[in-house]
Amino acid sequence: MRLSKRHAIEMPDVGDVAEAVVVQWLCSVGDEIKEGDDLLEVETSKTTFVVPAPMDGVLQSICADAGTRVLQGMTLGWLSAA
Repeated sequence: MRLSKRHAIEMPDVGDVAEAVVVQWLCSVGDEIKEGDDLLEVETSKTTFVVPAPMDGVLQSICADAGTRVLQGMTLGWLSAA
């Protein structure tokens, strides 16, 4: 049995903004992802931006759905090694 390595997708540091809101995910659970692919859009009080994939893998789960308020470092979802 092969154990897959999981990697957290974390909310990045967006500067002097305390929180952001998840606008939408740009991929679905089960999708193959390449490092740098756009995973989701988040909105702060100043701008909307995308969170890129930290590595190649498969989107295993989503922890922060659209409308969820998130803070820097919070887990947004999980990738498993492809």
